[in-house]
Amino acid sequence: MPGIGVLSRLTVGVSLLMASMAAAAGQQTFVKRLDTSSVMGMKGAVLVKNGSPTTCELALVSNKLAFVAANCLDYQPNSNILDTSSTYQVVVSDGGTGNIGTFKVASTQAHPKYNPGTFANNVAIMRFDGGDDVQWKNYIAANPNDWKNEFYVQRTYSGNTWAMPQVQQSSGAAPSECSAASPIYAANTVDFMCTDKFTTSAKNGTNCPMPFGTVYGVDDPDLAVAALYSHSVVVGDSLCGSTAVYSYYTVLSNFLEWGGAVAGSTIYLYTADMSYVNNNDPNYTMKDPTGDATISGLLIGGDLNSNQGVPVGPSSSSSADEPTSASAPSIASASAAEEPTSSPEATTEEPKKKSNLTTILIIVAAVILLLAIIGYLLYRKFKKRPTPTNMTTQYNNHNYAVGNQDYAPEYADDYAPNRQHLDTNINMRDSYPEDSHNTYPDDKKYDGDLMH
Repeated sequence: MPGIGVLSRLTVGVSLLMASMAAAAGQQTFVKRLDTSSVMGMKGAVLVKNGSPTTCELALVSNKLAFVAANCLDYQPNSNILDTSSTYQVVVSDGGTGNIGTFKVASTQAHPKYNPGTFANNVAIMRFDGGDDVQWKNYIAANPNDWKNEFYVQRTYSGNTWAMPQVQQSSGAAPSECSAASPIYAANTVDFMCTDKFTTSAKNGTNCPMPFGTVYGVDDPDLAVAALYSHSVVVGDSLCGSTAVYSYYTVLSNFLEWGGAVAGSTIYLYTADMSYVNNNDPNYTMKDPTGDATISGLLIGGDLNSNQGVPVGPSSSSSADEPTSASAPSIASASAAEEPTSSPEATTEEPKKKSNLTTILIIVAAVILLLAIIGYLLYRKFKKRPTPTNMTTQYNNHNYAVGNQDYAPEYADDYAPNRQHLDTNINMRDSYPEDSHNTYPDDKKYDGDLMH
């Protein structure tokens, strides 16, 4: 059974990074701390929605802030607007089976370019009240080149009790089927991690495959949370009846600047390479997928306690083995929606529509041509003679000043870079004197009225 016996192998210590000195505005240099702990000594968290625990884990940033998958949240029908009637809480563990507390979520913001059909940009930021008595912070693993392998971790909270975390180590490349099963992964391999590994969970009296909730990047003996579960493609008619499961995890590094900008809070990152500079674009978005999945299966994601999946793949619209639309969750299919069957009436109407469209286009073109001719004739009739050019013509160049342009994120007000960088050699832009090209020595007078 995947994950069994793995915990005994996790003697890997963790030495994250702490800030030692400020190098420039909004930037710091990091050093490794001296104390270490096992992966089970690192705090974890699970989302509680409307009073019920979900399978959604969070990537904790601090006792006030966390990342969560956007498809774990509720939205208004047929929109990306959050349903404010849903309530959320964050339950935080000590990393093992101990409980730190349950905290109310104060605000949530999904990435503005989150696509519920493809699961692109599947991240959201949550602010919660973790108390001020004990303040702490976690680090996000930002540099995949550091990672010698990964730990896939599943934390489960049910009945006010934490189960022992299930962990599986992986150092192999993603299966070749990952791209065939998920077009969004194929278009954004740097933003996802993919594996065919899973743990198990008892469901309806049966041990069923279950994706992990988080992924940790490991640079022995250091590790930090790197990715959140996004979605899976299940080959079969359900998780419990699957023959293969390909699970995808959103890598957080490209979204740290966005998260810090919208939260107005510092987000700390981990890297072993002190020359590494992380993506600092707060408006970063994934590329759109091209084509459909070439592996048939079910697309699932979000809270797997309530998600039954939607069919994907080349045969999803006609396969008798796939579930009907009645079992589809409240997410859109990633281009696997069933196409309507054409009727004789629709076939008859199609040529008429094309003929009408052609007629309209011809009329519009004729009107535009007529207006262009009229405009040209009016121009010829009322055109004024060009103004004579002489030595009294003046050009005023003294009111023009070159200013500095501030770049602000498209999705955040009052933006200031919040993610911690490692580059300490950033210099402020030099100031330039205004209109230096229009000054003359005191002992010389410029005679011409026309500027050269």
